[in-house]
Amino acid sequence: MKKKILIIVSCILAVIICLCGIFIPDKPEIKESVQIIQNTINNEIATYEMTEKEVDELPTTEIVEQTEEDEKNIEEQEVEDEAFELQGEIAYEGDKARSWNVTLGDYKGLTYYSQIDSRWSNKMYSSVGNTSQTIGSSGCGPTSAAMVVTSCKGAITPDTMSDLFVKYGYRSANNGTYWSAFRALADEFNIEYQETIYLNTVVELLKNNHIVVASCGNGLFTTGGHFIVLTGIEENYIKVYDPYLYSGKFDLPSRRGKAEVKGNTVYVSIDNFRAYANYSNFFCYKYEGTQQVNNSKPVVTFTSVYNRYVKVNTSLNIRAKPTTNSTIVASLKNNSQVTVYEISGNWSRIGTNQWVCSDYLVSTIQSIPKVNSYSTGTYVVNASVLNVRYGAGTNYKARTYNQLTANARQQNRKLGNYYTNGYKKGVVCTVTKVSGNWGLTASGWICLDYCSKR
Repeated sequence: MKKKILIIVSCILAVIICLCGIFIPDKPEIKESVQIIQNTINNEIATYEMTEKEVDELPTTEIVEQTEEDEKNIEEQEVEDEAFELQGEIAYEGDKARSWNVTLGDYKGLTYYSQIDSRWSNKMYSSVGNTSQTIGSSGCGPTSAAMVVTSCKGAITPDTMSDLFVKYGYRSANNGTYWSAFRALADEFNIEYQETIYLNTVVELLKNNHIVVASCGNGLFTTGGHFIVLTGIEENYIKVYDPYLYSGKFDLPSRRGKAEVKGNTVYVSIDNFRAYANYSNFFCYKYEGTQQVNNSKPVVTFTSVYNRYVKVNTSLNIRAKPTTNSTIVASLKNNSQVTVYEISGNWSRIGTNQWVCSDYLVSTIQSIPKVNSYSTGTYVVNASVLNVRYGAGTNYKARTYNQLTANARQQNRKLGNYYTNGYKKGVVCTVTKVSGNWGLTASGWICLDYCSKR
């Protein structure tokens, strides 16, 4: 019915176009507006004619509205229990002789999926028939795996991947997805793979065409356990696809200023990831970009016409082709409105031979949050005891009581404990230098997230 209505409207529009050609002067802006309407109708018809499978394979483009309470209700992904991991290894050993026998869809390039996408969020993901266990509540594992395979080989959706994890024993009864699922993923889909616990190694791999699944505990990305996907490095920031990304997630007090969201990508400085992500293991896959591996189908694009707004700190480059190696033809300022005519992987076409990275486009005008916007000046400590370190980061050793200045020791004594190794709550100090969210005081470096500026 919808298709018939669109066709009728298209015919009426064709008549209007003819009349415009007769009665309206030849104005480029009128022709462009009419063409946009025509393209919209044509693409609506084309989208309506897509198969259900093709529609499901489209990337997640909207950030879902959720709350902190919703996040706290998701099932915790266990990341450290030895017995839990042992059961996963048993599942992996038992699966070695089998093939998952799954057919992938068209290769799409780097793709984001959300576990709380309405297409599959309410589908059961359980090995014990528990209907309260859904992809939305505990499916960060299969959703992350679906992003890896879709980006490296060919399209597979989170619901299909969750079925495979349940079928072959990678879904535990109560603790989400076994780590071994990600090792089996590399074997089943023939993706070059390595595993590490070191962030420095991961940073180098991300610079060398890898896509990485990280297992994180309570911290920057989750109140429990969680899998996220690291897709690259931009300057000193890690680009993250968080399968449980919702509007306002990084505006919470404990996360504010530690990450920035652009589209469906979360940008976290390497230092902040090291300090706050609470990571424990990384599963690293070689990412060949647009090179075909086991799938002869071409890289596909899908078309639609809609408006978006640019969200950047400085300016957004417009390129002649959908690749960072292509020529820059122009640039856009923050909050500039653009019309998207076509999507190709992680790129949006906004005009003839004009492409921009979709990570920097949002559906509404938004202000850019400032990341670590601290400055020099006087601060008061809010934490019960705040470590004072030799350098700007938790990887530096904390100073002892004897290494604090006389003024700091005197303030600690007045606040109730002369021999405290660090600044007690209420200590006032002067920050003379800032590096990210760290400030240099007379006694050493402190994390300014635990202080208030006077």
